[in-house]
Amino acid sequence: MKSGIKTFYLSLATVVSIVLFSSCDDPELDALMADYCDCISASRYETGKHIECIEKMDSIKSMYKDQPRKILKVIEKTDECY
Repeated sequence: MKSGIKTFYLSLATVVSIVLFSSCDDPELDALMADYCDCISASRYETGKHIECIEKMDSIKSMYKDQPRKILKVIEKTDECY
């Protein structure tokens, strides 16, 4: 009986872990950051794009201002742009 309960809890823990880790992805944030990285790449050759890139980042930061985990993700992805 105890091994059945152990198996149940192990299965439950596995399912919960999978759900939690898969729910961390945010396609909207990924798309916004990809757009920002493209802007940064283009601004290397067009100095006029600097302001546009700054505005994009300001918009992203204001969108996620009350979500500290998402802001950390923004910082990580910003590092990948450079």
